Amino acid sequence: MNKKELRNMKLLEATDELIKLAKEDVPVRDKGYYTEQLIYQRGLYLRAEVENNILKVAFYLSEYLSMDCRKPVYTLYIDKKNDVFKGYDYRTKKWSDSMLDKTIFSKWLYQENSYMKEADTALIQKYLESEYDDALYALYVYQREQRHRRLGMKYEKILTSWDQCMDRLPKIPKDWLRWQKKVGITQNFIFYHYSRRKDQTGYCSWCESEVPISHPHHNAVGHCPKCRHQIQYKALGRAKNIETPKETAYLLQTCGDNVFVLREFQLQMLIVSSSYKKPVYSFFERRRILYDEKLNTKEYYFGRHHWTKESRWIQGKLQVPLYPGYGGYMTYEKYNMGNIYGKSLYGIKNRTFRRTGFYEYAKAKKYLDPVSFFEMVKERPYLERLIKAGLYHLAEDIMDNKAQIYCKDSGNLGKALGIDRFRLKRLRTNNGGEIFLQWLLLEKAQNKLICDDVISWMCLEKLKPADLMFIMDRMAPLQIKNYLEKQAAESGESVKNLIKTWKDYLNMAIRVGVNVQDSVIYRARKLMQRHNEMIKEIEAKDLILRAGELEKKYPGLNRICRDLKKYEYADKEYRIVVPEKVDDILYEAKLMHHCVNNTETYYERMSQQESYILFLRKAEQPTEAYYTLEVEPDGTIRQTRTFYNQQNEDIELARDFLVKWQKQLKKKLAKEDYKLAVKSQSLRKKEIEELRSKGVRVNGVGYCNKLLAEILEEDLMEAGNRELEEQAA
Repeated sequence: MNKKELRNMKLLEATDELIKLAKEDVPVRDKGYYTEQLIYQRGLYLRAEVENNILKVAFYLSEYLSMDCRKPVYTLYIDKKNDVFKGYDYRTKKWSDSMLDKTIFSKWLYQENSYMKEADTALIQKYLESEYDDALYALYVYQREQRHRRLGMKYEKILTSWDQCMDRLPKIPKDWLRWQKKVGITQNFIFYHYSRRKDQTGYCSWCESEVPISHPHHNAVGHCPKCRHQIQYKALGRAKNIETPKETAYLLQTCGDNVFVLREFQLQMLIVSSSYKKPVYSFFERRRILYDEKLNTKEYYFGRHHWTKESRWIQGKLQVPLYPGYGGYMTYEKYNMGNIYGKSLYGIKNRTFRRTGFYEYAKAKKYLDPVSFFEMVKERPYLERLIKAGLYHLAEDIMDNKAQIYCKDSGNLGKALGIDRFRLKRLRTNNGGEIFLQWLLLEKAQNKLICDDVISWMCLEKLKPADLMFIMDRMAPLQIKNYLEKQAAESGESVKNLIKTWKDYLNMAIRVGVNVQDSVIYRARKLMQRHNEMIKEIEAKDLILRAGELEKKYPGLNRICRDLKKYEYADKEYRIVVPEKVDDILYEAKLMHHCVNNTETYYERMSQQESYILFLRKAEQPTEAYYTLEVEPDGTIRQTRTFYNQQNEDIELARDFLVKWQKQLKKKLAKEDYKLAVKSQSLRKKEIEELRSKGVRVNGVGYCNKLLAEILEEDLMEAGNRELEEQAA
């Protein structure tokens, strides 16, 4: 539809009859709940005309017609032969492809109170071949059906291209069904009738035959004496209907010289106890991924298409229901570990596939995630060389996104990895991963041999060279291994925790002026004991000097302490006391022997107003130390600690007081406090997630190798400010 041609058409102006009717259409005031508006009896008037086989429909509003304005506010043009329509808005002077229900005329579609002469209505009905008496609604129905036809043509073209692509896929192998039953589904059972006899027979779901069994126990795991597959015993008197967990299986097939397809199946078995010899199998292919020569992908999933309302193959990411029985869908990004159909590895003659290393990797691993594998190979092509060289552990570290190695473009793999052939052979022999490679790189750089058993121990404890650099200038790796093993046996601590203690001990020794180059110092006989003694030495350091250091490093600490007066509160049993200066915090920490005096973390947080240190005291003993609190700006309590970093049962007696304190604090907080609280909350959540991902654990009185992230979450007392971000806005 040519816009220039439409502009040159005759403008449909309002007739005298329409103007007269509009002037008689006196509006009535309608007082709504919020606003008052004028309601017309009709409000909308229309005219129609056909020019050059194009239907023109002009729209007029009463408020303009009553002021003798003959120009329409909107004109709709329809070319039925070419099945197109277009509108022009004279107020905005813009063309529009919107349907009538998306314009200001939508409220007249169902009211049937617009006005049009019978001749014009008949003209529209004849032109559109419509049976609707309401011309306005007839126009809307035409627009709706036209959009439907256009979308149908669009989707027909798209769906045809999808179907053509799917039709090119080869058929599944002849033994695929049997493979799914016997290999894809890994859970098998032996069904037996309960009996007191020692020796009896049972039915194996894998063998599909009777086998001799001895002393079976319901739900016990064992092996079939005939096929040797792992099974689970099921007594027929106790077993109900069995539904195995859904398992994933993958089938790889060639689709041309440089294209192959990965097909993902979900497998499941249902066994009814009354007919346990005839299980029902469910094999559902839900995803197909096509790979080209550069490992670019086209993904298809089997689902319900929103246009055709039929189940079919659809291009895109897999869509799964948000909740069972719920209409909404979400994109499923997760890929599963699964069994690979072995014959497909031998049958694929695709060059691209052969250059990925998947054939060798799949032979070495029973279960794997091929989708993630191909994504990683595309991102890091050197993965193929590592796999074909037999470095499966190193490849797995890369696959898990844990390893970041540098592999040069070199014909010699040893040189490419930064080592040599001798060390490459050791890496392969020991099935070394990323950590083993890092120790070999250090060995080559220092030109000092490190025994394989020492490196293997480092790998077992997940110790990288960077973790031990603080002591490696004084001790060899073998000495470090022997020392840590001895300290772990004596203290019962894990090696990881001992390294942190060792590092803290040496840092504290430097701080008090001890010579850490002396072997008596850096290789302390009893590390944990010397660490605790060093803490006491640091606690004995001049508090005034320490406070001065902190104030110099974190300017404004004393000012922040003075601004905390609004956090004070008291009742008959307890009271919250705020420190007047940094010295008060240091004195309290020294007196109570907890971590506030041993780390600068809390003072750094105070300087940034992420959290504050407050004191909880008993009302009858306001000057005696009881509990130290770490509090966020909105009153959220992060930690409550008493003497020696403990949290005793008596803190539960103070819970009601702390909740009451949080509630009254809301009235004192300013907008700036809530802004700080939003930032503090975000930093706290990030810190806890990092601690959880690193697996940091705590050992000591009251804690037995417990995750630090869990301890912090248990300590947390939210202030209950659900509208925190709104208050901060």
